[in-house]
Amino acid sequence: MQNQSTLRYFLYLLLYGAILLIGFNIESRLHVQAEQNFLLTPVFYYSILFPTLFGALIAIPFRKLSFRKRKSWSYNWRKSLVFGIPSLFVLLFPAYYFTLLSWGDFMGFANILFGNERLHFVSGIVLGFSMIYSVEEKEENYET
Repeated sequence: MQNQSTLRYFLYLLLYGAILLIGFNIESRLHVQAEQNFLLTPVFYYSILFPTLFGALIAIPFRKLSFRKRKSWSYNWRKSLVFGIPSLFVLLFPAYYFTLLSWGDFMGFANILFGNERLHFVSGIVLGFSMIYSVEEKEENYET
């Protein structure tokens, strides 16, 4: 039984590695295309969606969601507010560059967030993970 879980974890590792390589390849192609066409919106949307979806994919094995039994679903807003909202703020921070507000006046750490692609990617993973991990299932007792 332990060999099956080890094999499953290894397959998860291979799958996530392949998704990352394909995702980074698509992102680099979008950057080249943006330099040629002067159109940044596909790169911007992809840089938001890819890490969020990747974080959600990472959370799926941790949430053993069963659809076979009758269960009621709930969403833990505390987890989502504590982890999801700050990571959403950091993830969307490059969009604030295009607004009329001067974010450097409001926050002293705004210079750290501008152009920090690693922090941007990690915050997307945290957001996607917290969205899936906040879903909780509760068994209902039905008596017939």
